[in-house]
Amino acid sequence: MKYILAVDIGTTSAKALVVSQKGEVLATAQEFYPTQHPQADFAEQDAEVIFQAVKRIIRTSSDKVSGQVDAISFSSAMHSLMAIDKLGEPLTPLIIWADLRSKNEAHEILSNGGQKIYEETGTPIHSMSPLCKLLWIKKNQPEILEKAFKFIGIKEYIWGKFFNEFMIDHSVASATGLFNIHTKTWSAKALKVIGITADRLATPCSALAIFKNPSDQLATELGLPATVQWVIGASDGCLANLGSGAMDEKTLSLTIGTSGAVRKAVKKNSPDHKGRTFHYLLDDDTLITGGATNNGAILVQWFAEKMLKEKVNVKTFGERASGIAPGADGLIFLPYLLGERAPVFDPDSSGVFVGVRQRHTQEHFMRAMLEGVGFALLSIAEIVEENSGPYDKVIASGGFIKSPHWVQIISDIFGKEFTVRGTEDASALGAALIGFQALKIETDFKFPNARVFHPDLTIYQKYQKYFSVYKNLYPHLSADFHLLNQIANG
Repeated sequence: MKYILAVDIGTTSAKALVVSQKGEVLATAQEFYPTQHPQADFAEQDAEVIFQAVKRIIRTSSDKVSGQVDAISFSSAMHSLMAIDKLGEPLTPLIIWADLRSKNEAHEILSNGGQKIYEETGTPIHSMSPLCKLLWIKKNQPEILEKAFKFIGIKEYIWGKFFNEFMIDHSVASATGLFNIHTKTWSAKALKVIGITADRLATPCSALAIFKNPSDQLATELGLPATVQWVIGASDGCLANLGSGAMDEKTLSLTIGTSGAVRKAVKKNSPDHKGRTFHYLLDDDTLITGGATNNGAILVQWFAEKMLKEKVNVKTFGERASGIAPGADGLIFLPYLLGERAPVFDPDSSGVFVGVRQRHTQEHFMRAMLEGVGFALLSIAEIVEENSGPYDKVIASGGFIKSPHWVQIISDIFGKEFTVRGTEDASALGAALIGFQALKIETDFKFPNARVFHPDLTIYQKYQKYFSVYKNLYPHLSADFHLLNQIANG
């Protein structure tokens, strides 16, 4: 029996699983870390804090299986960026996907041939992408642009700490907005926008690339055998599809954690004519297309803390909301509290409740919020379907699966059968699977269906009417969002 230690470097925490080739999870470890917001629109983390957390979870999980690990494989959050010097030391904090400081730069790129860059890189032009972040640095911190040895993300930083070289897998690279997904090289068009050369970025390699253990000393420190092999792996979004078994073109993967996303595995690149969906590489032969919303279960946390003034988890929130009829008695929520990525790509958009009447209670607002997230994801799924063909079923994963009421609501909104795999660890399991694939070790992963949700088609028809109203809200309100932001920001 072979075992892989899979590490998932997420936005809020890092998690490690020791997984057998039969898909059995033998050990787990997890550590959380904070995000700082030093200014409006800024979202930063300390890369060294994350690196130390990753080392500890590797050691903890390996110790639980007495070091019986054949290989270690990585999943990582996308879109992060930091500058380092020649010694690999940070010159800036880690700027993560949620950072919106480069929204003006995104508009600038879009207005100057951005669609062509999108078609070459597969990454929508948005402040989430390192492309836009780098242009912000060029304009606001030119000394950093000149001084930096390289610009890298969190996975490259951690890899550099372990190996003393900066490598980036094709999957994570394809989410930077700087990588040509057709040639699998850094994009000349994108680099020209920033005014840097490819050697200022990490060296790209296949997600299936295998590396020898860098030193016996490191293996001892991490509690790993000296013979352990290292697989660089891929991005968390792409690996979530693999780890949840959503790998055919008739299956849509839907994830709601802090944020949310819908994704589909495809073989052919079909860029959206409006640049609204991403096309990221999973491995040498597979693309993951889809779109992400900024606003997932974080809305539940916000409403519980700011409005309910109590601690309410996702499960309890869904139970309370389910007492209200579908459609929340005419209350609709546009869930753009944190701005929005797909399909509008507008960091200045805002959350809105529409249709508020005297009859509405706290629970009505709660129901409308859960439905609003569902409508947001459906609006993305429609574009995915338009570009890459229809899907028959949906595989659901992420923290929201703790609430069967919320899963049922979204199944009814989509009018599709939803299968819950019963795990929040899809990205980590995907990292294990791609590790076994790289090592050419046969696997026998089972994807048990913890529960299948069937849509109520009568409710679906009702939701279609509400959805037709929902889709018109942003086009009617976008100018007002921008004006409000201008007023609020002086």
